[in-house]
Amino acid sequence: MLIYNISRFNNYDNLGDGMRLDVKLKKQVDETRYLSTDNTWRYRAIIRIMYDSYEKMKYEFYKEDIMLKLKEYEDFSDYTIDNLKADLEALTSWKNLLAMADSSKVKSIEQFKNKEFRYTLSPYTIEIERMLITLENMTVENNASLEASMVERFKIDFEEIKNILSKSNKEIYNWWKNLNGDFKALNQNYQDYVSRFYSPKSEEMMKTTEFLLYKEGFISYLRDFIRGLQINSLLIKEILKNVTEEDIEKLIQCTYEYEKGISTQEIKEEEYKDINKGRFLSIKEWFLSYNNRAPLIEQLIDNTNEIIRRITRFAAQIADKRGNSSNRKEEYRKLAYMFDKCESIGEAHKLSSLVFGVFNMHHIKANPVRDTESINSSIYDEIPTEVILRPRVRNYREKTIKNPIVDKSKKKEEKLKNIMAKRAREEAVIKRLIVNNEIDFERLPKITARDRFVLLRWLSKAKNSKLKKSKTEFGKEYSIKNDLVERSVEVKCEDGVFTMPHYIIKFEEQNL
Repeated sequence: MLIYNISRFNNYDNLGDGMRLDVKLKKQVDETRYLSTDNTWRYRAIIRIMYDSYEKMKYEFYKEDIMLKLKEYEDFSDYTIDNLKADLEALTSWKNLLAMADSSKVKSIEQFKNKEFRYTLSPYTIEIERMLITLENMTVENNASLEASMVERFKIDFEEIKNILSKSNKEIYNWWKNLNGDFKALNQNYQDYVSRFYSPKSEEMMKTTEFLLYKEGFISYLRDFIRGLQINSLLIKEILKNVTEEDIEKLIQCTYEYEKGISTQEIKEEEYKDINKGRFLSIKEWFLSYNNRAPLIEQLIDNTNEIIRRITRFAAQIADKRGNSSNRKEEYRKLAYMFDKCESIGEAHKLSSLVFGVFNMHHIKANPVRDTESINSSIYDEIPTEVILRPRVRNYREKTIKNPIVDKSKKKEEKLKNIMAKRAREEAVIKRLIVNNEIDFERLPKITARDRFVLLRWLSKAKNSKLKKSKTEFGKEYSIKNDLVERSVEVKCEDGVFTMPHYIIKFEEQNL
């Protein structure tokens, strides 16, 4: 059951006895066009790059900045600056980007005509990207169950409606909040449980013989739920019939006054009351007939009974299959009598081929390229396929093709040269960054991405050792000082700022 609320359409115009939707609800949202076009993958990449920078408080971009980021991905290897201009113009026309002309450095009319633009994300687009990131990281779990205790708990809470109206606004608010929570859990569990039962995976599982092991317990579980549902729903129906419209108005008015007093945001009274009246109406539709429609609780009982019938039907089919092959003693006795009556071994062979088929068949399969795709072509009309049969003996070996030894000395020299160059670069890092026999990450100057990679590799090697010590690739011993590790430091790099715990790499004096 869907719990909807007409208050979401509370912006309307009154026209006599009818209502007209607000213009905002009829308006097309241009800002979402970039999510469903032919070039969506390009538009989304541009928007996501700008959004990531927006989260880092970088709000304005030139097209060259965006191009530099896009070129980091292989998908944009053939992407040109003209493609980017066209995409930025499209996003600007759809109001995803706000373009501001940068005329501060214009010195001629030509430069003014070809002026540069600075692009920023529009507020709508920022909210759309936040929603998309939430959806991308969303996980859906279906742990629903049908427990009679849920209905009983809802009934116990609902019985308090007789006395709750005489209590304080705070108690009324807490009761109404708990009642809505119990109803939502009951409704959600029912929907999830039924959808999971009718899933292909569950239906496939019910066709296996293992399903017979817990069939009875499963059916008993469902019947207990139906019994509890029927007992408690009768009491809830009686209570609902005695609840008047004045009681509902007073209940919602008390909850509104209390929530308005504790809320830090403005609450619209008309919208708040419409929402809560809709929730109470949903509860009534669950247990009582509404607009000549059967209550939803009867549908729940019917669905559960249908589940029991399906389980019983599948179990009977499995039992029939097992019974058909369980006892064929009389058939075997009849076959033995027929073989005994055969007058010769040839006649027995003929009977065997008829009853059991051919023994020890050899199947030779090939995967040829056919000359025709016609289904009417006979195998005798096509070119035969050659199949090489190899003997099945242990000492059989195929002839090996003798290949000359390839001279790889140049590759070895080049590899050695690269290794030595790498070590020389790492040694240069040490000489440049060491101060007083140590490298303090807090006092490092601006370093390159390669220098950062080397330092973090040394740090990782020492941290993973028991003694917190290690050696560089060229034999220099060092240890890690982590007395100040609880404090974070920022290491300035050419490609950004790297935040990390405060570590110090201490080199042994005798090795320097």
